[in-house]
Amino acid sequence: MTILLNFVGAALTALFLENIVFARALGTSWLLYMLKHPKELVRYSVLLTIITVTSSLAVYPLRDFITGTGYAYVLMPILFIVCMSVMYALIYFVTKRFWPEVFENIRKRLASATFNCAILGSLLIPYNEGMDLARTLGYSLGMSAGFVFSVVLIGAGMERIALCRVPKAFRGLPVLLIYLGLLSLAFYGLIGHQLPT
Repeated sequence: MTILLNFVGAALTALFLENIVFARALGTSWLLYMLKHPKELVRYSVLLTIITVTSSLAVYPLRDFITGTGYAYVLMPILFIVCMSVMYALIYFVTKRFWPEVFENIRKRLASATFNCAILGSLLIPYNEGMDLARTLGYSLGMSAGFVFSVVLIGAGMERIALCRVPKAFRGLPVLLIYLGLLSLAFYGLIGHQLPT
C-alpha cells in the first residue's frame, strides 16, 4: 500500500505541483508546436510517456553504482543520455521491423520526443531528490501527463484569448508569454515557496 501511495503521490506532484512546463520550464519549445497541431499531441504524449517510463526503469538500477564511483556529477548525465539513445534505437528498430504503419506515424517525432530537456529533467530530478523506484516511475508518468495537461490548459486559454480584443502590440507571442507567466506563478504558488528576504 505504501508503494502505491508513493507512486500516486509522486505522479500527482509531478502533474500539478512541479509541472514540467509551468514550474520547471522544460519542454516549452515543443509546447508551442503542439498548440498549432493538436492531432500530433496524442502521438507525442504517448511517445514521451513510453520513453520517460522506460528510461527511468533502465536508469534506476545503475544510479547507485554510478553514485558509488565518486564521479556521479559527470557520469550521471552521460548515463541519462546513453539510456535515452538506447531507448530511441530500440523504439526505432522495433517499430520499423514489427509495426511499419506505427513507425510511419511516429518517425517524424521520435527524435524530438526522445532527446529533449523534459526527458532529461524527468531522469535528473528523481536522482537529485533520491526517489525510490515507485516514486521515480510515478514522477516519470506524472511528468508526461503534466506535459499533456499543460498543452491542453494553454490551448484552452489561447482559444479564450482569441475571442477577446487583445491590443495589437500584445497579439500572438506576447499575450502567450503573459498567459504562461501567470499560469507559472499560479503553479509556483501551489508549491508554497517563501520569497527571499
